[in-house]
Amino acid sequence: MAAKHLSERENWQRGARIIGDAGENSLCYKLSQYLLQHYVIEHRPSKLSVYGDKKGIILDAKIMNTETGKCLFLEKKTGNNGGNAHERVYKFLSPGLKKVVKNKYNTVEDPFFLVFSGQTFQRKKYRDELSLLLEEENYAIVNEQWSNISQVAEQIMEIV
Repeated sequence: MAAKHLSERENWQRGARIIGDAGENSLCYKLSQYLLQHYVIEHRPSKLSVYGDKKGIILDAKIMNTETGKCLFLEKKTGNNGGNAHERVYKFLSPGLKKVVKNKYNTVEDPFFLVFSGQTFQRKKYRDELSLLLEEENYAIVNEQWSNISQVAEQIMEIV
């Protein structure tokens, strides 16, 4: 029987937040094992002021190439039970947002790299959607057990 009031519903967001945080932490740790020494990973970098009144966005990680001074911002989504976590990254495809971030934060040409992991993103439905909607964008789908993380690191090093 469904709950009559929101306060009586199961709090699925708390569980999703725990899974999401673990995915972000794992990404930074696992990438650090494959990036060359002149790459620095910053987990949860400072807010990027992109709107008026110092309002902005907070991304999950920043990778800096200390040889070039350029950086790349990563947004990580973990999904294990379907859902729409991946749809929340589509704002990073906005030409206006990309332009502001590139001009203010010394990034590479395309300032965002999107990473997806978990059982959800192993499914054909989600892979097909991401392949279509993120065509020509910087993104990767991490295989189960992170078996392709070295290739993801290579992809990132080619960009930044």
